[in-house]
Amino acid sequence: MDEKIRNSLFAVMATAVLITWNHVYSLGAAALLLGAVLLIVPAALIWWLRRTGSRWALGLYLATNAWIVVGFGFLKGLIGITLPLFAGTLLATLSTIFPRPTLGPFGYEASGLLMLTGSLFVARNAYALIRARGGSRTSSPRRGMVAIGTTAVAIALLASYAWFDADRFVVPGDRIVRIGVIVPTKGPYAVLGTSFLKAVEMAKQDLRSTKYEYQLTVVDPGTDPQKARDAIGQMVRRGEVKAIVGGISLFGQQTKPLATTARIPHLCVCTVSTIGDGAYNFTNIPSPQAEATRWVDEAKRRGITNVALLTQSYPSIINHVSALKAEARRQGLRISSEQTFDGGLTAFRRLIERARSAQPDVYYVEALEPALDALAEQFSNAGIHNLASVVAPSVSPRPELFEGVWYTDSNLRDFAFKRRFQEKYPGTQFATHMMPYAYDDFRLIVDAFEHGRNPAVYLRNLERFEGTAGTVTRAPGSGNFQSAPAVWVISNGQPALQH
Repeated sequence: MDEKIRNSLFAVMATAVLITWNHVYSLGAAALLLGAVLLIVPAALIWWLRRTGSRWALGLYLATNAWIVVGFGFLKGLIGITLPLFAGTLLATLSTIFPRPTLGPFGYEASGLLMLTGSLFVARNAYALIRARGGSRTSSPRRGMVAIGTTAVAIALLASYAWFDADRFVVPGDRIVRIGVIVPTKGPYAVLGTSFLKAVEMAKQDLRSTKYEYQLTVVDPGTDPQKARDAIGQMVRRGEVKAIVGGISLFGQQTKPLATTARIPHLCVCTVSTIGDGAYNFTNIPSPQAEATRWVDEAKRRGITNVALLTQSYPSIINHVSALKAEARRQGLRISSEQTFDGGLTAFRRLIERARSAQPDVYYVEALEPALDALAEQFSNAGIHNLASVVAPSVSPRPELFEGVWYTDSNLRDFAFKRRFQEKYPGTQFATHMMPYAYDDFRLIVDAFEHGRNPAVYLRNLERFEGTAGTVTRAPGSGNFQSAPAVWVISNGQPALQH
């Protein structure tokens, strides 16, 4: 009986030390008080039990054992630390759609695993004590100790694998952090891609006194999605970049699986929300739903009751139109005409006349270049000037074609940012819904490295920041950073924010 008591008390006190170690990370110095309780109370109860043989002493001692086993071993050691750690590692091993587990400090994780192991010994010795107290011998004591020892070894081996397979911060060996920039700078995306790249370059030039040197690896994916995937894949497979920033949903969709496989963060100024998985891929731009809500609110403020849609069939535009239609239905705004066209169309007269026959209050137009400007010209030739849009007029190289047109776009809070850009890159068009987010995306990656954090983990934990275009938020688990759009008008050939 005395041997059983000694074994039990030793297991309890050893586990109490592990519990104290683990809770230093969450409670600080208060963990020492918890440790004192777990050490002194069981020792006092055993002293009482030995002196008097009291059932109360045994009952309270076993209750303390249950607290250790259930509260610290099962709920925190197993459910809170071990299972997430091992399940996360297993899922990440089976498929790259799952991020590698995010670990706390080594001491926290290690003490949590040891806390679970210790609680198994506490449970086993408590059972042996009960059996001995009842007058019967425990069955196969060695077998129980072997089982617990085997479990402990298995936990240690799995923990070692999980630790080395985790998304951890790795100090760049040469003190250089290379960030991939993926945007097209020619063809229909020239305005967006060029302005995106210049914004990232400006963000890099604005850095001061950083721990690491940040370099850009620029990939122009062209206009063909398959060729773009090959070009992006070559950069990623060479392992020369630690993170990727990019724009244009068409190319963000190609980048997403490559970034996931490489397990590096990808921040995309993309309206296709499915690109953001919340693990390695994130979007940062007002969502189509946010744009739609702001657009419909403004339409109703202007007394508009029915709308004609004339838009290009393109992923981000389709998302804008789908969200707008849903919000229009919700707020009772009638869609009196809806027409789509492919990017190769240049003659719009027939489509314009069909839309005019619906007698809308406003014509919603959205397209890429060169269709966008051709559409604006042909509307003007038809004597129609009551146009509206989302973003499109701001990316036209000929904004004077859209004089008086209103649209929703990013809420550029810092106009000094726009002035600095125009002074630094005279002649480069400022695309409002790309520039601030491109700038911020680069800075987010830099912030992660400067704080000694794995950038993917840093982004997963970031739920709010003050960006160049205002306050940006992200719901826990989401891959989409959200910000509120504003209403703009082309006035005197230039975009003007309507307050």
